[in-house]
Amino acid sequence: MVQLEDLVGVIRAVKRRTIDIVYDLFYSDKRVVAAVVLHYSDFSDVYRKHDPITLLFGNAYERRQIRTKSSRLMEERRLAFKDKTLDAILNMHEANMEMPYENVSWVTIRKGFLGRSLDFMVRMHPKKKISFSLKRSQVKEARRLLGTIQDKAKYDYLTG
Repeated sequence: MVQLEDLVGVIRAVKRRTIDIVYDLFYSDKRVVAAVVLHYSDFSDVYRKHDPITLLFGNAYERRQIRTKSSRLMEERRLAFKDKTLDAILNMHEANMEMPYENVSWVTIRKGFLGRSLDFMVRMHPKKKISFSLKRSQVKEARRLLGTIQDKAKYDYLTG
């Protein structure tokens, strides 16, 4: 019998170390799924195009194109997530990842010189420590979600 998981909450638009990959974090009662809403490969067509206008006048037009395309892609991907299971969302992009609570050693919210981060130490994951940058407005929601899942997860709950 397949046991369904309950979605606890979502933190939108967090980034890893690179600023050109944006994730939405889906918290369930069993795991966190990081789903790509914007990836640098989405803009390969824009980055490859160098025409005389760009060379003469700079890349302001190119940046505007990227901003417009970014907003559209993020909204399209979020609409595609609607009414999907976390397994289906996980399989939608090769850069999506999951962190089952049973494999999380610890999680912490850190406030540092360069901003705030949500850090997961994950056993049996190639990168071990997975960090996402948080905006100031996202910290409260991240703390709330960690508190909600604390009793369901098998990890040491740390907070900074």
